[in-house]
Amino acid sequence: MPDLKNKLTHWSYQRQLLGKKAENFEQVLDSIIGVYSNHPTAALSLFARTKSFEEQAFYDLDKKQKAYRVPAMRQSVYWLPKAEAPVIMDATLDPADSMNWEKRYSQSGRKIPPENYDAWAASILKATTTPLSVKELKGKTIVPDDKLKFVLNRMAFERKILRVGAKSLRSNIISYVSTEIWNGGTFEKTDQENAQARLAKKYLKAFGPARIKDFQWWAGITATAAKAAFSQIETVDLDENLLLLKEDQKDFEAFEIPKGDSLNILPQWDSYIMGYAPDGRERFVHPEMQHQIYGKLGATGGNGLGTILINGKAHGAWTSRFKGTKMEISLNLFEKIGAKLKKDLQNKFSEIGTLLEAKGLLITKH
Repeated sequence: MPDLKNKLTHWSYQRQLLGKKAENFEQVLDSIIGVYSNHPTAALSLFARTKSFEEQAFYDLDKKQKAYRVPAMRQSVYWLPKAEAPVIMDATLDPADSMNWEKRYSQSGRKIPPENYDAWAASILKATTTPLSVKELKGKTIVPDDKLKFVLNRMAFERKILRVGAKSLRSNIISYVSTEIWNGGTFEKTDQENAQARLAKKYLKAFGPARIKDFQWWAGITATAAKAAFSQIETVDLDENLLLLKEDQKDFEAFEIPKGDSLNILPQWDSYIMGYAPDGRERFVHPEMQHQIYGKLGATGGNGLGTILINGKAHGAWTSRFKGTKMEISLNLFEKIGAKLKKDLQNKFSEIGTLLEAKGLLITKH
């Protein structure tokens, strides 16, 4: 098993396209089933995987409708390839006509009066023929200002509107647009069981070998649904319930651990670090150090900090903030590092600072 664990680390590193193995952004989104859509996570997840980063190409994913920002796995908002977004939504979310959405928005703190919802939603759809921010929408609909975000959120779950990112790698000022207008029609519906089977296959391609439990946790579906999805695809069982796509078996058996060292900086909520159940993350983080990245409650507690990977393994966590134009980075290294690695780490963060247009960089340890 120790040899298998080491192989898993490097195999997953390769499958996740880390080390700038992708030719373009579209390849990344398709291969790893999208990235978390918030900024700068989306940009930094793509930056860690593509050979070059062209800022205009990043914005064109939205502008040219190549990718959609939609709620999907665990109801988190992902940036997914246009063709896959409707299928993945059908695999991971309740149907658009489910009464569960009305139940969700009857709860205290996000209550939408059911007798008003249809009229409010219709007024939003009339206004969002082009992408508009919450600020721009105020006064253009009949929705009260204090309810606007809740209505927009529900409409996104129901596939009625789409999010469009800001033209900034750092800003999270999202705009909203009618799905029918932006997509050239409403989303086609896929039977949920079929959609879940398709997603399970894509998951194993990107994150396998993995357990059904890992897929279930990542997708945010029931254990019964996850088991049914895996029953529809051909897999091989390696050990400890780790399943691999049958079509990948020869490649996995022939795979050799590459020589040389690697250093990668993953952002908060990177798709890779959010891809496994808490007890399934040993391939990239030692169990005793997992709380340094996820907190004591695991990722469900809201954490999933930026991660420093050395040879595919987590050796530290990081957070950042901008103070004016200066980017301040706080490091939590799990062990002391040598002078060369320290310099390499400085260079990596300098690259990130340049990408995010920082005018200065301050790195501190804690």
